[in-house]
Amino acid sequence: MSIVRLPALALALLCACAAARGADAPPAGGIAWMWDGARVPQPLPAEIAPVVRHILFRGTQVLVRPGHPPHGLPPDVRVTPVVHVEMSVVRPPVDAAAHEAIVVDAVVRAAARSTSGWVQLDLEAHPSQRAFYRRLVRDLRAALPPGTRLSVTALAWWCRSNGWLDDLPADEVVPMFFRMGRDGPAMRAMLVAEPDRLHARCRGEAIGRSLQEPLPAGAPPPFRRTYWFDNRHWTAPTPTP
Repeated sequence: MSIVRLPALALALLCACAAARGADAPPAGGIAWMWDGARVPQPLPAEIAPVVRHILFRGTQVLVRPGHPPHGLPPDVRVTPVVHVEMSVVRPPVDAAAHEAIVVDAVVRAAARSTSGWVQLDLEAHPSQRAFYRRLVRDLRAALPPGTRLSVTALAWWCRSNGWLDDLPADEVVPMFFRMGRDGPAMRAMLVAEPDRLHARCRGEAIGRSLQEPLPAGAPPPFRRTYWFDNRHWTAPTPTP
């Protein structure tokens, strides 16, 4: 592969132009998910959901590192802190339950930084970890202050299984209808054409969508809250969802 080296002045001009252009905001009323490296959308949305803590369960280890949420936001921008928990596939956790307190502590600390009244757990648990996941959500609800609302993300395919979501003590479930692999087309079509086949908690509370993966033609059920993911980190023109 050949590498083209830009003169320093040209590179500086490119960076200046990108900074001047700014990022685009999510569709009106949407909440911008902000992973590390994301720029603050412009114009500013009413609410953002930045990752404030990353936790990786790997074998017998639990690795924790901070996120990099934006600073200096106007007071009218509501912030819902997100704690992202990853379960290693290469080295699955040996005993995740033994380290549950690490996640609980991280979410409680994140909740103290919330200005929206919400805090979010983002954990893509594997089928063998379903019992751990449900116990964790229950313990989080008990640990959080009564006035703090708990949001949890869910893989879209969980919406076809009562075992994941029945009686889950979260204030909202956010099924993520993007990056679904081979199930993507069928799940998106189900959401639009046959929403009654989805679990009740996947129809109306909240939804996670991607700017890069539009839904098929038709009207999906209305959701009270929509979280938007942008794999360009809010630095490129926003396509029509």
